[in-house]
Amino acid sequence: MPVPRTAIIALAIAIIIVVGLGIYLATRGPSTTTTTATTAPGLKKVTLTIEYCAPHRDLFKPAIEEFKKKAKEMGYDVEVNEIVIPYGVDCAKRITEDLASGTAGDIVDVDSFMLASYAEAGYLYPLNDFIKNWPDWEKFAPAMRKIVEYKGKIYGVMIDTDVRMIWYRKDIFKLCGIPVPWQPKSWEDIIKTALKLKECEPKIKEKFGIKEFYPLIIPAGLKWGEATPCQGFWMLLVGADKEPLNRLYDYQKGKWICKSTALWRAFKFYIDVYVKYKIGNNDVNLAQDPWAAHRKAMSEGISAIDIGGSWEFYEAWGPEGIAPLKQCLEKCGCGEKCTTDEQKECYIKCEWEIIGFAKMPGYKGGAEGEREFVTISGGWAVAINAKLKNDPEKLKLAWLFITIAASRDIEAKYAAKFAKPCPRLDAVEVPEYAKDPYIKAISEYLKFTDYRDALPEYPKVSKIIQQVTQLIIEGKITDPDKALDEYCKRLKEELGPDKVIEYPVKKE
Repeated sequence: MPVPRTAIIALAIAIIIVVGLGIYLATRGPSTTTTTATTAPGLKKVTLTIEYCAPHRDLFKPAIEEFKKKAKEMGYDVEVNEIVIPYGVDCAKRITEDLASGTAGDIVDVDSFMLASYAEAGYLYPLNDFIKNWPDWEKFAPAMRKIVEYKGKIYGVMIDTDVRMIWYRKDIFKLCGIPVPWQPKSWEDIIKTALKLKECEPKIKEKFGIKEFYPLIIPAGLKWGEATPCQGFWMLLVGADKEPLNRLYDYQKGKWICKSTALWRAFKFYIDVYVKYKIGNNDVNLAQDPWAAHRKAMSEGISAIDIGGSWEFYEAWGPEGIAPLKQCLEKCGCGEKCTTDEQKECYIKCEWEIIGFAKMPGYKGGAEGEREFVTISGGWAVAINAKLKNDPEKLKLAWLFITIAASRDIEAKYAAKFAKPCPRLDAVEVPEYAKDPYIKAISEYLKFTDYRDALPEYPKVSKIIQQVTQLIIEGKITDPDKALDEYCKRLKEELGPDKVIEYPVKKE
């Protein structure tokens, strides 16, 4: 039976539609939320993976966009795959795991604290050949250049940093007759001020309606983890003696310092605070969450001096902070948090009247040749994965990205948004950065900041400092000689006697 003419026509139309649709879908690509980029004529297609932490999104995003434009000018059409480690995930731990497993990005966001360990493991590509031809390198603060160096090689460029200082309550100082602004010139000045606050305790309790008052907070013990050495101990150590005996590691001898005047003085300060004069807030050190506890203590007037980090002005006691100042919230009609720009502006003015900060002095403020003022910086750097070592093209592009991410304007605008000091000294030329008086003030600290001896063995040494200061706050060590002996004993046990060195101790 012959097929009807109308059926043949319908079949032909159907075939045409199916073939046409197939051609359309083939040219359109797969139906997903990600479109496939088409390489521009004359440009070479390259793919780079950039792995970074979510808190640094506001630095990496504009850097990636600028990088793509610059790469096109060089003849490359770069597809960037982003691996963003979300908030709530330990970013340093995740980066470490990814580097160890070989799954990390071509370009990685690294905690400077871990950089030496990564370099020792062969995870990162040294940047010296790039750095020597990069004029911007001299724009970074000296400590920001040193912090990324290991065994003479540079393994990253700093994009994010901090400094440390002494926070104090201006209102409590005034209440107790202590002149404001306050800038101690020695450790003795700090102790004397804390003792005067202790004498003023009844007046402070009545004013703030609190049951307890402890003049001073300096992180100590195991609960703080790395914050014990980084927030407090290092600030003491680097100001306790002349170079080079004011460190944990002797770079000339290649050994960890087991005994020294600087170590003895640092341990003595803890004993003076927590044992001899009992002027330290030990409740904070023993709290389940010492970070929350120290912020609350300062906010409520339970303590009036707090040795800590630059981020606290906004993050802890700011208008949207973790532990905002009750009197500023009330004054500015904020409720539990400030929400409007007008409220925030009012709050900041109020906070300036209540919260002050001072530089940490050296042991005698430079009188014995040690430093007049000290601070310590940590932070994050952008680095190149060593897996690119045999790919000169990707290496060139990875370095291009670093120069953009670490450029003046991108770093300065990111720092300004989050009220951080910028690793670059020329950040003050950027209006967004320069307009904030707080950021401008703490940027001065970068001129004299220092860094931790974050060598591969440092985490073990840090743990011992935490352990010895824990024994001090528990009252099990009450003498600086015994503290130093305990530190030295544990250092030898952990690292081996051949890896430590002892120096004469001047006790006073």
